[in-house]
Amino acid sequence: MKSFILMFALLCFNSLGFSQILIGEPQPNAKSENKKKDKKSVSDTLKAKKEPSGTSIYFVTNWSATNRSLFENGDLFGEPLGERANEIGLNTWSFGLGFQNEFAKHFMWDGGISFMRNGESYSFLGTDTAYSYQTTYSYITMPLRVNYVYGKDFKFYAGAGLIPQMFMGYKQERQWTRADNSDETETIKSKNGYNSFVISAVMNVGMMVNFNNGWSLLVSPEARFQLNSSYMKQDAYIHKGRAYGVTFGLVRHL
Repeated sequence: MKSFILMFALLCFNSLGFSQILIGEPQPNAKSENKKKDKKSVSDTLKAKKEPSGTSIYFVTNWSATNRSLFENGDLFGEPLGERANEIGLNTWSFGLGFQNEFAKHFMWDGGISFMRNGESYSFLGTDTAYSYQTTYSYITMPLRVNYVYGKDFKFYAGAGLIPQMFMGYKQERQWTRADNSDETETIKSKNGYNSFVISAVMNVGMMVNFNNGWSLLVSPEARFQLNSSYMKQDAYIHKGRAYGVTFGLVRHL
């Protein structure tokens, strides 16, 4: 009888100890599930960091086919256009940087500072002579636009705004060929005699492609129309630049 009781006690002790060990041991499935949850949590965190925020900075360059409207400045100061009526457009490059901010659902404003150029050109070819020039007007500008935006990874937008422009300089490159076939060139630069401040209206459409790493690619066709003359009030002509071009750039989401 004593032997039977002793054996029963030993069996109960072993069973209790074995149960305690099983209860105390981490379950393999629980470990796997915890690891999966941790990996998912880290992945979600990294993904959240890559999502664009509402504020961004951008770096852009713009290629434009520029030209001008040119009129006589009334009866008092005006003069006939002469050969200037035969001027044609000039392709120019501009550069800039700025900020974007989505201030409301589907609406974004952007503003910045840029170096912008407009221009025109002229070419004449005679029987034994040739003459041509390319004229550029350079400005430091502070564009301000409001855009309607739609989309997430591919954002499409359209907007309009104003571009205040501070005049930086006039440059004209001249080339001519004489009757004896000798070629000559001349460069004329000036900062005087031109309107120190002009303003342009701008309209644009565009697309931003999000790379999910904090950067986006920006492509935006735009049109600019100068609202006041590049020349002084007493000049013989009223000159207003215009441009049709495409802006390319990178956007960094903050």
